[in-house]
Amino acid sequence: MKIFDGIKGYFRNIYESVTTVSMGMWITFKTAFFERKVTLQYPSHDILEGKPKDASLSNKPNLNPPFEPLLGAGQQIYKGPLNTQLPERYRGLLGYDEPSCISCLLCALNCPIDVIRVKGVKIEGRKGKVPTTFRIDYSKCMFCGLCVEVCPTDAIFFTRQFEGATFEYRTLIREFISPKLSLERLQLAEEAKAKAREKKEEKEKSARETSHTE
Repeated sequence: MKIFDGIKGYFRNIYESVTTVSMGMWITFKTAFFERKVTLQYPSHDILEGKPKDASLSNKPNLNPPFEPLLGAGQQIYKGPLNTQLPERYRGLLGYDEPSCISCLLCALNCPIDVIRVKGVKIEGRKGKVPTTFRIDYSKCMFCGLCVEVCPTDAIFFTRQFEGATFEYRTLIREFISPKLSLERLQLAEEAKAKAREKKEEKEKSARETSHTE
């Protein structure tokens, strides 16, 4: 039995070797001779929109280079397996919609690596708190999506922007609230607090006067 098992294993190994090598060679042969080729001239080619961004790349659909059926054609009429455009649901850098933010801090609290910092104050005429600080450190973000899932107002979301390369590390730390706007909101918050105190004092005063009258 051991002899037969050894012979069966020997021929099984030969069969697996031949089939896997043949499969790999067929993929190489098919790619080389039957699939159209594409070269995306980045950054001249806009992969967000799936089209050229400047005049250096022609949009003429009637380009017929020599041996096109065999060697492939330009990217304008590419019909191969690659996608010349990013998917709509691509998760790129985080985006922020400031008018929708209520400074609930859920995004910052749920971030596992503390890349988000939020501060907010209460002012008149706006539901919830308004942000005075909203900061994202793109250099540390791991695109887990926890902040996007817990946001109750969809103020934080994934964009399709992927370009984060920079020569200056500090530019990866994005401040979405300007210092001027932050200062204005802090002043409005102080005014709202002062008005609330005045209303409270007037209410207490009227209550005391009512008790003395009785």
